[in-house]
Amino acid sequence: MTVNVRLTVNQADFYDLRMPPELETRLRHRAAQLPLAFIEEELGRFTGDQLRQYRPLIEAAQVAADEARAALASWVEAGRRAGMGWGDIGDLIGISKQAAQQRFGRDRGGSAPFGTIVVVPGTGTATEEEWLDREGAAGRELTGVDATRLLFRQTDRPWAHRRSAGPLDPAIIAREGWEEAARWFAFVYYKRPA
Repeated sequence: MTVNVRLTVNQADFYDLRMPPELETRLRHRAAQLPLAFIEEELGRFTGDQLRQYRPLIEAAQVAADEARAALASWVEAGRRAGMGWGDIGDLIGISKQAAQQRFGRDRGGSAPFGTIVVVPGTGTATEEEWLDREGAAGRELTGVDATRLLFRQTDRPWAHRRSAGPLDPAIIAREGWEEAARWFAFVYYKRPA
């Protein structure tokens, strides 16, 4: 008999602490069940009584593992752009500061098009929102985003920029005059003349 115990965590505490072991256990269980749930949803019940049933399950587990690695790299990059230090990231994933920087710190971007100003947030205290505000006030319009850079184009007017975890409500976009400027991972970036 399985008993599900729901752990209640104060949200403010959760953001300042490591993931409680109970939540980590639940997340690990969900991650482990994902390939099987996907295969059963797409191909029907997995019984394990036929050797040929294992092939799609192994392939699904490999895809899930690949995507988990890519998601980790993307969230580390997002954390860095928001101002997290390599030491904090290393602590969270159980490696040293140096190992975290070596694993995730390589430049994944290419060169920017001619006439584009590339802003690379450093390891200082400036957050990505501060970069967006500062560059917008200087008349630079956000034109693109990738894992390590914010790309701007110099214009003759100031810009307001906004980052959102997912798309904004269409009513907010219409009411406030936002226009989508770029997308990167789970974030959507908006711009409007200031």
